[in-house]
Amino acid sequence: MIDPPPQNINPNERPDRLLDAAKDNLKYLIFHRNDDQTGESLVYIDIQDDLEWECDDEADNKLKTIEEELGKIQNGVASLEPIAHNWPQDLKLSTKRVLGESLARILQLDINGATEALTHAKSFVKTKSRQVSRYWTLQACLVAGGIAAVLGAIEIALRQWFETALHQMPYLLSLCFWSGCIGALLFVILKIGSERKVDSTAEKHLHYIEGISRIVAGGISGVFVGAMIKLGLVLPVFAQAGMETLAMCAGAMIAGASERFAAGIITSVENNNTNQKEN
Repeated sequence: MIDPPPQNINPNERPDRLLDAAKDNLKYLIFHRNDDQTGESLVYIDIQDDLEWECDDEADNKLKTIEEELGKIQNGVASLEPIAHNWPQDLKLSTKRVLGESLARILQLDINGATEALTHAKSFVKTKSRQVSRYWTLQACLVAGGIAAVLGAIEIALRQWFETALHQMPYLLSLCFWSGCIGALLFVILKIGSERKVDSTAEKHLHYIEGISRIVAGGISGVFVGAMIKLGLVLPVFAQAGMETLAMCAGAMIAGASERFAAGIITSVENNNTNQKEN
């Protein structure tokens, strides 16, 4: 005796062969269509966060009529998808979804809709690329600046021990280094939003190296300016008033926060030496 077919199954409905085959590797379904006229096609994000699309023979025959336009959309998606490789998970998923919409439109033979969706995806990736670049740079700068602030606070709290171990001059210059690092962090925080030439096409570790180098450069500038103040070449009035340490740290912080302060001091010293030689 043959069992009757289940009542819930429509005998005229097409089986979702591609969708069933991709279920084990499917993380997010963007588009799926299966009918007698266009065949079965789907666009999805797999568990490795890669954008995938598939179609059966019937859908593939339909796509051959717009093969050139399909190639353009594929090339556009392929050029944008790798940019989001190292992005945070939520932004990466959003980017893949936006790019998948252009593939979904072209699989529906909607050329204008696919082109418009790809244009929107380019604008979305460009905007998010700047945000991710700023996030990576700020992350590296905040970590490096935070470490400098903690180490500087430890040196101030244990001043007597560090002065004995390092002697006064190296101890003061170390304070200038930490002050310059903090000043550089302030500069990055205030200026990062106004930088226009930022994007995340470079690797994440390059952003980290750049962020750390900015903080270290601020510390080096702080040491230089602190030494100039200690030698009396800059702001000698503070040394006469007994506020030499405060002046060194304040000058070092300003040097770290300003890209031109240390360079201006060098130019000023060179001009003074030139005038003395001429006189």
